[in-house]
Formats: sequence, structure tokens, C-alpha cells
Amino acid sequence: MAAVPAQPAQGNEYQFWTDPVLCEETRARLEHFRSLGWLPPNFKPKTLQGIAVVERYWRRFCVHVEEGDYVDYLLREEHAIYMNFFDWMFRTSREKVLQSYDEYWRRLCQYYELFAHRRVSEDAHKQIRRYLEGRFPAERKIPRRTKDKNTLDVDVFCVLYRHHWVHSRFFSHGSLIVQFATVQLWSAITGTRPGVLVPQGTTLPDHSTLGNRKRPHAFESDLPNYVSLKELPDSVCYRDIELFYLKDPQSKRDVLCAIIEFRNLKGRPEGADGTKFFMHGDYQLAYCPIAQIISYAFRDGAFVNTHLTPELIWRLRVPKHNSSLPLRWRSEVLNTPLLRRLERTPYGYELHRSLPMAYESSRQALKELGRDARFEDDIGHYNYRRWTANEVNKNFTSQERQRVLGQSGDAVFEKHYQSQFIGRDLQHVVLLRPPQDGLVRFAGSMLRKRDPNAPSELTDTHKRAICQHPDILQLRREMRELAAEMRCLAGGVKKAQTSYPHLYQRHDNVKKEIAKLRKKLATDTREAARKDHFQNAPVLEVDRQIKQLLGESDDVSDAENSGDESWELPIPNYIFPERARLVENFYGPNAENFDEDKLLARRIQVTKDMVALLRLCEPSRRGNRVNWNIDGEEDLLEQPEKSPSPPDDILKCPTDICIICCGTSRQSASNPAPRKFSSKRQDSLRRHLINMHLAHVRDGISCNWEACRNIPRFADVTKFLAHASTAHSYDINIKLCHLDQVSQIKCNKISSAEVSSESENRQRTETPASSVDLEMSNIDSRLLESRPVTIAQSLTVVPDTQISASSVESTMSDSHPISDEVPIRRSTRIRAKLADLTPVTVARQSTREMRSSPEYCKADKQLNRAKPEVERSGNSDVSVKKPLPRRSKRLRSQ
Repeated sequence: MAAVPAQPAQGNEYQFWTDPVLCEETRARLEHFRSLGWLPPNFKPKTLQGIAVVERYWRRFCVHVEEGDYVDYLLREEHAIYMNFFDWMFRTSREKVLQSYDEYWRRLCQYYELFAHRRVSEDAHKQIRRYLEGRFPAERKIPRRTKDKNTLDVDVFCVLYRHHWVHSRFFSHGSLIVQFATVQLWSAITGTRPGVLVPQGTTLPDHSTLGNRKRPHAFESDLPNYVSLKELPDSVCYRDIELFYLKDPQSKRDVLCAIIEFRNLKGRPEGADGTKFFMHGDYQLAYCPIAQIISYAFRDGAFVNTHLTPELIWRLRVPKHNSSLPLRWRSEVLNTPLLRRLERTPYGYELHRSLPMAYESSRQALKELGRDARFEDDIGHYNYRRWTANEVNKNFTSQERQRVLGQSGDAVFEKHYQSQFIGRDLQHVVLLRPPQDGLVRFAGSMLRKRDPNAPSELTDTHKRAICQHPDILQLRREMRELAAEMRCLAGGVKKAQTSYPHLYQRHDNVKKEIAKLRKKLATDTREAARKDHFQNAPVLEVDRQIKQLLGESDDVSDAENSGDESWELPIPNYIFPERARLVENFYGPNAENFDEDKLLARRIQVTKDMVALLRLCEPSRRGNRVNWNIDGEEDLLEQPEKSPSPPDDILKCPTDICIICCGTSRQSASNPAPRKFSSKRQDSLRRHLINMHLAHVRDGISCNWEACRNIPRFADVTKFLAHASTAHSYDINIKLCHLDQVSQIKCNKISSAEVSSESENRQRTETPASSVDLEMSNIDSRLLESRPVTIAQSLTVVPDTQISASSVESTMSDSHPISDEVPIRRSTRIRAKLADLTPVTVARQSTREMRSSPEYCKADKQLNRAKPEVERSGNSDVSVKKPLPRRSKRLRSQ
């Protein structure tokens, strides 16, 4: 094939290199470069994060030793100072392994280089290395053992990959479900670093906090900013993929293949050429990377051939006069990443147009996937990379292994990647015993430490122990007292938000503290139960079999009856039929049918279902992720009434569902039905509509109902609500005071890590939100003991017909400053109960008559004038009793 000749230069093109350069200009440029001074290194964001941690430690150390100039103290280059720094770090921070102190020393040397403009002297460096390797771990008893670096194998990968498609509920959006499968598959095939596929969203040290560490506001970092020289996202874009057909002599159909270039490699300059990997179609569709790539292309409309469909793409052939047939991308999507994160919009979570998927969401998903599959050891991205590295080392040369892994030598592989387990039967080699290759392979596999009976969720015993925790009981008691005080003063908790904001804020803070403490206790309890199971389950099993062999037990283990059966979780019910069909085509009984016509039909169906799944999102899973109402009493008491089915009207929207969620549900038959709110809690529906949709309106909002698609976008939220009221008969009493809160909500971009954060810490128990106000079954009995009530003399009961202003004044004079504001009708009820008067209605009637009297009006004015004086009095010496908190209906019914 003849080479394409280079295009000649344009005749009118300006050739700047022909202009003469004067000596004065060159000297001026010399002075310009001298003025630049010393250029700091352009550290990557991850390196800056590590240096910032050491910087924070060093400044705290200088404050501790009363050294004002921390820079001068660092530049003294005295090895005794650095030794004292690491010794102080050991005594004032959490326990660390020796490898962490080695990392801190490397970061401290980089921090030193920023101020000294040179490296640490060779003598100081050698002294600190000897100290960290010898005297320091010996004196402080620091373990030299590093954390286990487990390696996957093909069996473990198949278990994890199948568990993701069949059982995982970590992600709620279909795009993230497919993208996470792609991350696993590409990591296994190429062994690339995770940062090449999903970049780490590291925040610069001078802009925000570092991870979960909260830095003081007065802290100003000395680290330089990272200057990115890249024009493309740190992920695989469409321009990095070559998609083409190749002739297959063994089949009547041609094979769709791809060459993917991985950029952003470690140790290479930005913009340099990456490493290219070849991928091809697979008859086992679950492991076919080509099906996932073309599904992303159909989702984003990336093909130049706009009439290309999933039915046609698998039927194309290579022309006879060509050796391949490439597929071209549209120029508008060349710089678009295939793996992207989500953003919140007024219509829910949608795929971002340009931001790549975050590393944190993929890391948490892998961790939860391994635990949900009942593995003892956690799963990470580098488990896949170490697996590929060891397999490549067995089958390729050393140079090929270095090229695949992107390494420059063998030292890194031998230290960090080579498996610690010797996967050879030395008894067979040395002693010439019969080979046991199968046992050796399984002994080094992570499947050996997988227990199907390992706990994955909290039991009722764990929940009851958490609810009976002393801190939980104390906080719940405080919350009930605040709620009772607000009901006495304002008539309700919600009403106290404006009249008594300090009490309402305290009540809200206590409620959040309870939720935070419950979450922490649940996480710790689940982790402890998981560790205890893997530690104690083998011991209990051995004891059981010993008793059975000795004839001391008649129990027959189920494991003996089902020893040949493979344990599998039951197939769950999926929200979307597309995912159910994908699971059936991936792992169903016909998945191994390789007939060409049936395989083509399954490929077309898988592509169509995957494209549809990429655009679907499950309904919101917000609410209590753990049902803390163990006995179920509150669910029975607070069970909402079944709302009648909505009328069969095209435009009318029921007022017990969200109008935007209803429009989204009607767009496709695969979309789930919108959530129904209780007719008694219209405020909950109102908060959902404002917080989940209206608060994220930026450039207007349009009605997403099919009948209203031709209506132009509304520039204001109020116009949209007016349209909903007139066109859809939808009015949930949203007032202007509610819309004022929308402008106060900060609409930040949300990454997939934050989206999977509701997935990240999700428990496997999905239950409705239960109340935490009065869970009588979870409260210590000592808190419910009846106590004698002392009634002040000012509450002496008199007949209701004789109540006058003088009695009201006497009540005010002997009451507590807080009880001064108690409504008169509540005092009347207390008097009626104390005097054993018959009906409460008589007290109410007498109270209405009393309020209409002129004496009551005079006393009420005196009460209002007395309020400021009582509030200014502060710590009053008046010894009175606090008003009794009002008992709820549930307590009065017992």
C-alpha cells in the first residue's frame, strides 16, 4: 500500500523562523529567565497529598518543641532532630507499621527540597535510614511485617465478577453497574494501574482538606500547586480506542476487535505515548469487552454512522479487497471518557458529560463486593494487577513483562508484585512423590478463605445490643426531654423551629448525633462479628466433628449431606428486566450454547439490554438502612393507610407522588413506579420535591411528562409549579417561604464516589425508616420507672368556675421561668387530673369562658410583660419544679 504523500505548506502561511533575531532580544530573554529563579518540582496531586500529611506533622512537632521557625528547624539537617521527630510521631499518633515511617521519610525529604532547593545530604540520609531499619523498630517494638498482598486467580475473578452481575446492589445507576464491570475486566486483561482507568480525585492541599482529616482554618500550606499539562481527561477516551473488524478464517462471520491505548502511565512524562493492548470479542458474553465498548458508543451516540444499530453492528463484514474494516468516532466525542461519573440534576442522577469516574467509588465497590461474596480478605485494585503480573511472568519474557506493567526493571516486581506463595509441589520435585498440582493451586487461592456462612448483615441480637448502648440511651433520653419541652412551650416540635430555635437546633443536633453513633456502632459491630466468625468458626466445627466421632453427639451436619453441591445465593428479583435478561444470557443454561446463529441472537440481545441499562436508574434508597425497630411495634402503629390507586388520567398527577419522578417513570416501561408518600405526611413529599429536584435547577426546568415535551423550558421554579397546578392538577402547598430555602442550598457537582456513598456503607437490610422517638422495647427499664411528683402549692386545684385573674397571677408568681410560657389550657388539664375531676372537656369549656373574661385579658398582658424580665433574670434563685413533659398517645394508651 503506497504511503500517503505529505501535504505541502500553504503558500500564505506565515513562516516565523525566517524573521531575524536581534542580540538585544536574546539578552532581554536572559534577564527574564534569571528573574524566574528556582523552579519548584511539579509534584502529582497524590504526591502532594502525602507531603501535606508530613507537613502537618512537622508543624505540630515544631510547636511541641517550641521552635518558632519550622523552616529553619527543618534546614538544620541534623539527623538527631529527624530521629526525635519520628520518635515523637510514634508517641502521639496511631500505631503504624515500619513501612509507613519509610514513606514519611521520603515525603519529608521532598518537603526539605522545596525550601533548600537541593536534596538532603548523603550523610543525614544514611543515618536516618539506619535508624529506621535498626534502632527505631527495636526500641519501639514496631513490627517489620508488611500487610498481606493477596493475588487473585481465574477462579476468584469468576466468583467476584459473577457476584457483581447477579447479586451486587452497590450501585443504583445502570451506567455505574456496567462501568464497574468494565473496570474489573480491563484490570484483569491488562494489569494496568487503577489510576489509568479511574483517576484519583485528590484535592490540592491548599484548596481543601486532605481526605477525612480536618485541618485548622489558620493552616496555610507551603506546597506549590500542581500544574497540569494535559488536555485530555485522565481516563480512556474514544480517541484512545480503535474499533475495527478482522476476518476470521474459522468462522463465517468476521470478528469485531479493538486496540486500546492506555495513557497517564506512571513514570512517563505527560503527553508521552502510552501502552496499547489488543482486545477481541468473546463467545462467553459476560467476558466480552467489545460488547461493553459498543454499548458505551450507542449510549453516547459516538458512531459517525448514525444509522448503525445493535442489530446491524454484529452483521457487518470486511470487504474482500481489504484486510480490515474500521469504525469511526464522531469528532465531538473523541475527548469524552467512556467511564464517567454521575451528577445530580432536577430529574435525578444523570451521567456527566466529561468528568471521569472517581477512583474512590470503584475502591469502595471492590471492598464491599469482596465482603458480600464472603471473602475473609478485602479485595482491591492491586489484587488484579498482581494477578496479571504473576501470570505474565510465567508466560512472557522479562522485557515483555516490564512493557505490560509499565516498569523499568525487575526490582519493583520482585519486591511488590511477586507472589509470596510458591505455587509448585516441591515434594513431587525433590522427593519424587505423586504430584498434587490441584491441591497446590487451591491452597494458594483466596477461595480457601471464603466462608459462605460468614455474616454479611446485622442480626437482631446485634441491633438490640446497639440500641441498649449507654451512649445511645443517654442521647435518646435527652432528645425526648427536648421534644417534650418544645411541645409544652410551643405546642409541637415543628412549631418550635421559629419561636424557640435554640431548642429546635439542640434537638436536631442530638438526632444527628444518634444517627452518627448508630452508624459507627453498626460498622464496628459488623466488622467484629465478621472477624470473630472467621476466627472461631473452624474451632467450633472441629469440636463438633470430634464429638460426633466420639459418639457424644447425634447431630448430622448438613455439610456431609450436601458436600458435592456448590453453594450459591438465590437469584434476587431485579428492578429492571434488562438486568434480568443480561444475567440470563451471561450465566443461564443457554450461556454455553455456541451455535453461531444463537450466539448472534444473544449478542444482539445483550447489546440492546446493556444500552438500555446504561440509561436507567433505580429509585432512591434514602432512609434508614437498618431497621432499628426490632419488635415491630412502631411499624404497626405508624403504618400508613393504603392510598387509592390514581385515576386513569393522562395529565392528572396524584398528590401522593412526586410529579417529576412520575414523569420519569412514564418515559419507559422499564422505569420503576414512583414512590408513594403517606397522605398524612405531605410535608415529606414537599421536602422531597424541593431537595431532590428543585434545589438543583440551574438554567431553568422543563416538564418531563410525555404530553408536555413541546412546552418550552420554564425559566423560574414558580412558573413550573403553576404549570403543574393548572395542567396536571398537582398542588402540594409549596409556598414562597419554602422556595426561599432553594437558593440557600449549594449545588455542587456530585461524583460517583458520593453517589455510591449511599451505596458505599449500605447494609444488606433494606427497610423503611423507623422512628427513634419512643422505642419502648429498646429503652432501659430504669428510665421508665415511675417517680413521685411534687406539686407546687401554686397549682392548688380550684373549681373551674371560680378561676379568675388572681389565680392566674398566683400561678405565674410561683412558676419556673420556662413554665411561665406554658399555655393556660395545659395548666387547666393538670389541675383537672390532680383534682380527679371528671372530664377534660369541662376544663376546656371553662378555659374558653375564662379567656373571654376581662380579668384573663388583664392577666395575659401582665404575663407578656413579665417574659423579658424572667428571661433576663438568667440563673434565678427560685426553687420550682420543671413542668412535666407531655406523654405521647402511645404512652397514654399503655
